[in-house]
Amino acid sequence: MAGIALILLLALGLRLGWSLSRPVDDASIDALPDQREYLSLARNLLDGRGLQFWDGRFSATVWAFRTPGYPLFLAAGGGNIRAARTVQALLDTSTVLAIFLLARSVAPELGRQRLGLVAAALVAVNPYLIYFSGLILSETLFTAMLVWGMVLLVHGGGGRDRSWRKTAVWLCGGGLLALSVLVRPSAIALPVVLGIVAAFVNRSNRADFDPGRTGFRGPLLIGLTMGLLVVAALLPWGLRNHRILGRWVWLDTSGGFTLYDGYNPAATGGSDQSFIQHDSALKTLSEVDRSDYLSHTAMEYVRDHPGRVWELVWLKLARTWSPMPLSREYGRPIYRLIGLTYSLPFDVWIILGLWCGALPRSAKVFLIAPAIYLSAVHALTVGSLRYRMPAEGPMAIVAAGLVATRGVADPDWRRSHSHP
Repeated sequence: MAGIALILLLALGLRLGWSLSRPVDDASIDALPDQREYLSLARNLLDGRGLQFWDGRFSATVWAFRTPGYPLFLAAGGGNIRAARTVQALLDTSTVLAIFLLARSVAPELGRQRLGLVAAALVAVNPYLIYFSGLILSETLFTAMLVWGMVLLVHGGGGRDRSWRKTAVWLCGGGLLALSVLVRPSAIALPVVLGIVAAFVNRSNRADFDPGRTGFRGPLLIGLTMGLLVVAALLPWGLRNHRILGRWVWLDTSGGFTLYDGYNPAATGGSDQSFIQHDSALKTLSEVDRSDYLSHTAMEYVRDHPGRVWELVWLKLARTWSPMPLSREYGRPIYRLIGLTYSLPFDVWIILGLWCGALPRSAKVFLIAPAIYLSAVHALTVGSLRYRMPAEGPMAIVAAGLVATRGVADPDWRRSHSHP
């Protein structure tokens, strides 16, 4: 265990060093408006004013513009920026440990330790994960919840043990993934996807889930259970919004802004909400009506410009999977150099790992599922490097599988795991 301990110490040192060296003044926070909104929500909650903030763009208070997961996380730390960054450094270090455990769970038995160490090391030095741990944004929290949820799904679903303990672990994984939707609303269907795919990770799961024996009853039951967990996680938030706004808002009222951001005459594939300044009608509408209005306008643009829509889809995918930062906030030359130095070989390893890595096919599908899901979602909304970050941890296991299990896999194990 000395190897993983050293990797965790390295990960924690890098994250704490970066996070605690970042300024906490208003200018650094306001450089990314999302940071200010999250902090305002947390501090208003602590001051007894509830989860709301004043949106100066419309001279109005908004009550459901952001889901409550990340503001509640900030409020738990007293709304203190340094405290939030410190906890995020610890959380992101826990993600490194989760990747180590997840890698060992899906690896050939003879290559588990090496695969876990290589994958954990790749995540420990990932410059994007380190960078985002120092921002007051939801990426670090969501990434930790996603990866730990995947760990619990695999540990709870593997083997022939149908004990209540196994079921409880599996349900905890599903519950954690369901709660992550309150941190990242675009992940609303991800628990269902991962729950179903996780059933194929280990061929020894046949005692609990055998597509050939149970037909469609197995995946349908898994999908239904995950769907109910998501509904249970969102229900208190939906009820609160219905009480305050008079409408069932299950996620947030920023969805219309995101959709129009992705589909309008000036859309580039990235995020640019300057359109707010040019549409005076937005200031006369309620919070919910603004979102509905923008959603309706965006869908009209989609119907009238199908060719442009496909062009934007490819632009969004290119932005999401760019090996270097493209935005003004992260586009300094040093950031681009660091990003390219890490991302180019990492991406090549992932591709080769998918093609010829020693991991079983079912494990590769499970580990790449978050990347596929997030790519699809943001190809339909707005593309940005930050939206792919949560998928980089599981993909590191695929990359590590190229070298860490080469030549050490048990042939019988591989034969029994070669088909999901």
